[in-house]
Amino acid sequence: MEETERNLRAKAPAAVPIFQAFRQTAQIEVASADRQTTQRAEETVDPKDAPIVAAAVAGGASWIASYDRRHLLAYRDEIQSEFGVIVATPDEIFRQLRQ
Repeated sequence: MEETERNLRAKAPAAVPIFQAFRQTAQIEVASADRQTTQRAEETVDPKDAPIVAAAVAGGASWIASYDRRHLLAYRDEIQSEFGVIVATPDEIFRQLRQ
């Protein structure tokens, strides 16, 4: 969450208030993954992003929100197929949830 806010402040400052409102209303759960799931994720995504995918799986997340086009969004099909988690931009998620 802190990394997201830091990135928004640097790249999209107008979005910071929206993100802060989201943080206040969202039910946020911190999850950590076991080594086996993390290793499985390393076979699909960059090792530095494998803990993100593995924690999403461990926490039972339906979505991973990311603007990381090179490491996460580029592998959205593989992540969904292998782990059942949808990777999308926050904009895409909000559009989907509004429907």
